[in-house]
Amino acid sequence: MDASPRASSRVSPRVSHQLAITLLLTAVIAATYGFGVYLFPVVLPQMKHDIGFDYAQAGYITAARQLANVAMALLSGLAAARLGAARVVLAATALSAIDLAGLAFIDKTWMMGTALVTLNACAAATWVPMMALIAPLIDERHQAKAIGVIGSGTNYGVLLNGLMVPALLASWGWRSVWLVSAVLTAVLSGVIVLVFARLARSSRTLPPRAAPPGPTARPSERSGSGLRRMLARQFLLVYAIALLCGFAGVPFITYFSAYSHDDLHLGLDVTAHAWALVGLVGVVSGLVLGMIGDMRGTPDRNGYMQRDGMRTALVSAGVMLLCASLIAASRPGGYALMVAAVALGFSFFPIFGLLHAYVGKTSEPTLAAMACGICEAAFGVGGALGNVVGGLCKTAFGSFQPVYGLAAAASVILVGLTFLVPNTRRASAVCQSSLVDVR
Repeated sequence: MDASPRASSRVSPRVSHQLAITLLLTAVIAATYGFGVYLFPVVLPQMKHDIGFDYAQAGYITAARQLANVAMALLSGLAAARLGAARVVLAATALSAIDLAGLAFIDKTWMMGTALVTLNACAAATWVPMMALIAPLIDERHQAKAIGVIGSGTNYGVLLNGLMVPALLASWGWRSVWLVSAVLTAVLSGVIVLVFARLARSSRTLPPRAAPPGPTARPSERSGSGLRRMLARQFLLVYAIALLCGFAGVPFITYFSAYSHDDLHLGLDVTAHAWALVGLVGVVSGLVLGMIGDMRGTPDRNGYMQRDGMRTALVSAGVMLLCASLIAASRPGGYALMVAAVALGFSFFPIFGLLHAYVGKTSEPTLAAMACGICEAAFGVGGALGNVVGGLCKTAFGSFQPVYGLAAAASVILVGLTFLVPNTRRASAVCQSSLVDVR
């Protein structure tokens, strides 16, 4: 009679910890990406008018932002290993709040560029170390759902942008948008300290889950094996998909408001509603695709799933990105633009969360963090290239329409590669609750 309550007390804290971690990290992504990265495209036309820069300069700045994302994606994994993942996430979130506040007072193009580049670096410094928290602390059978929800944090931020930006722009101008975002991110930084400190204290009372038994390899063998795994076919496909996703999706987002305003001659309210729709769809798309990714099939004799949910989720996201690009390239009207926004919300933001979930399901936590760093770097390189090409297209052709044609072409290749991704091999997760300690 007494055994059941005691067993429940041992299990419930783990479930509550996983939920708390998922919700908190979702809020971090909403702030650092939804505000820090994807707020700039929303206010780009107004900032361009007041500060006095052209779209070619905007393309170079956004390209530099993606390169900063590449560098920090590679460095933040090492920093998390030495300093602790939670500390890196906290520091990056706090720095994002400072940069957002600084953008409210800038009046020079170089100052704007510096702040935006730093914001992208901070965003990467939150996303990549999260794999060091998610892989050990979230049960493997729920990782795709958790990462899908966390990755959709960007959509929550974009949804909030679409709701608050029109009112703030009309009342106090674009500077108030950055200031309000800074205040919200600063509050979130305080919440991170409180929640992670509480999780660290309570997790010490829980018995750790044991790692599955297996042969112990020498350090040199583990290092060599890890390097070979990072360059295995399945991970090379992941890196290529991330590169194409960045090339197709980042300029799509960067020039979305400018394309709608300058080329399609649609009003600010139409663009704001489209952004809100992207965020609204993203509220559920990450969870839905994550649930598909966590679906179990029938394992064959080698331990692989014959019907793999993760590959199905990746193909679905790629097809929706292709649809969004094709619609945008057709110079849509207001209603068609909304359809493109729905397709974009269902594809672009969840897809790199799905890639990270795939890596987490097919490798151990340490290897997953390194592979996800390379994946994020590939995404940044693709985004930088896409932004430069987008800015040059506007300068050369006087329109952003070629940008979306190139995005559609890249999406076709992306969809083809997702069909080639191998099935996932299920592995037992090891809980290492000390990773949440921020002290």
